[in-house]
Amino acid sequence: MGRLLLIWRLILRDMRRRPGEAVMFLLVVTAASASLTLGAATTNAVSTGYAKTRAATAGPDIMASTTSPDPSGLAERLAHAPGVTELGGPFFAFDTTIRAHGQTAHSAVVGRGSSPSAVDRPLVTSGTWVRPGGAVVERGLAQALGVHVGDSITLSGRSIAVVGTAISAAIEVYPWSDAAQGPGASDYGGMVWLTTADARAAAGDAPVVHLIYLKLSDPAATDRFGRSPAVDAITADSWVNFRYWQDVLNTDTNMIKDTRPTLIIGGWLLAVAAIVTLTALATVRATRDNRRAALLKAVGAGPGTVTAVLLAQYLLLTLLATALGLTAGTLAAPHLVDPSAGLLDTVSPPDTRTIAATVVLAIVVAATSALGPALRGARTSTVNALVDPAHMLTHHPHLNAVTAYLPTSLLLGIRLLARRPGRAALASAGTAATTLMVTALLTFHAELDAAPAFKRFGPIEVRTNQTGQVLLAVTLALVALSTLNTVLLGWSTAVQARRALTITRTLGSTPGQVVTALCVAQLLPAVPGVAAGIPAGLVLYWFFGTQVTPPGSWLLTAALVILLAVGALTALPAWIHTRRPAGRVLNAEPA
Repeated sequence: MGRLLLIWRLILRDMRRRPGEAVMFLLVVTAASASLTLGAATTNAVSTGYAKTRAATAGPDIMASTTSPDPSGLAERLAHAPGVTELGGPFFAFDTTIRAHGQTAHSAVVGRGSSPSAVDRPLVTSGTWVRPGGAVVERGLAQALGVHVGDSITLSGRSIAVVGTAISAAIEVYPWSDAAQGPGASDYGGMVWLTTADARAAAGDAPVVHLIYLKLSDPAATDRFGRSPAVDAITADSWVNFRYWQDVLNTDTNMIKDTRPTLIIGGWLLAVAAIVTLTALATVRATRDNRRAALLKAVGAGPGTVTAVLLAQYLLLTLLATALGLTAGTLAAPHLVDPSAGLLDTVSPPDTRTIAATVVLAIVVAATSALGPALRGARTSTVNALVDPAHMLTHHPHLNAVTAYLPTSLLLGIRLLARRPGRAALASAGTAATTLMVTALLTFHAELDAAPAFKRFGPIEVRTNQTGQVLLAVTLALVALSTLNTVLLGWSTAVQARRALTITRTLGSTPGQVVTALCVAQLLPAVPGVAAGIPAGLVLYWFFGTQVTPPGSWLLTAALVILLAVGALTALPAWIHTRRPAGRVLNAEPA
């Protein structure tokens, strides 16, 4: 108990003294956890939202539309078809164009009564249900047109007040929800409900269809129903189009087909960037943690206790960040899986697989970055850790021979890089992750420019807008982490090489040459990261999308901007390092 109390007090003391490091750790791990949670949550989120909508609206299993002149007779025969348990309709409907706030959209107009139907009872999400002179607009269409309760829409030359918005499982989400179109090609559109009398008055000379909704004793038997000889006989003399609830679900799922891979891949790339960030943070803390480990061993603590003390803060923050990431991802998931607001989306707790994947990701990130420094601190001798002597440099004869005639800045930079190749690999991996997402974002915009027709079609526009927003958000998060990584890696390199670089200053190197050397140590691993990230981004995008390549000028500009940013961000901590007098650095006691 005393050991646990000691660890807890040391954690609190360290977090109070350096809250910025704790907050940075939390933000980095939370970002990676939230992205992965969002990606995993989209796996079943659409089917969950659609199932909730079906249950709340008495959704049909089969949606039939017909141009039959006697829909009542057809409906009666369908009601007695094998497997049918309930029937809704027939409902009068026609296809038209509505206008609101200067925008136009195709829409089905369906006549409904004030009393609820046995099958398909649209759920009013705002306002009230239809009444004479009042329209209820499907929520996805209302969102697209910016229509709210109290506004008006123009329909067949008449202005009709909007009295409510609603959702229904009998139609796909907007803009696939126009279910009142007859034979021939279909246009994308929405759904508007009026009273039956108002719908008939508004139809005029427009072609009319009737909608009939069916419930089956076995909802999974829709395909068997459609191939039934009895149903073929019933519909032999009429045009009848059947749509099944599985078709609606598949269409709704297509709305996020590009979002899930973007989030999952983005989550893993953010994890790579997080490992780089936390490793750099652990490197900055290394001297302080080594001294703490030495003090603990000096008062009798064993290697196990020392390791536990050094790791406990990371593990505690990891658990907290995982919880925050799971919560953020769970709360944001409904908004991502239903971009057109056509489903009853409620926040559902993440499933076991999502929780397990997120926890494993967070622990891997924390352990990869913190375990090595903690174990080294526990193994370091007490005297060496307290004194913090200068470390002997590893000599590389071949490297020395190659770099001997290089300019001073380049010589120092390459030798700094050779001293810690592991850090160079991390910096290269972080740069590659960011470059990959930047390349994917550029390819996405190149695809839009190559096919501008995408912007004119409703479902593709909605889906494309969402995919672009997710790509941009993940890319910005990676850019932010990469910026932090570059500063931290530059700072940690300057801190660990401060004595060696100070000696070079006493031997004649200028502060400018020292700054340039540190920039070279960061830029050299960034170059292969950029070189690998661009083709990886193209291949990954081609795997999920169209094989479009952005202009070479775009890719070259992105590569140059990334490399210039790395150099500029490294120069700042390097310049701060050179501001300290050489004598003070050489005489400084360990922190």
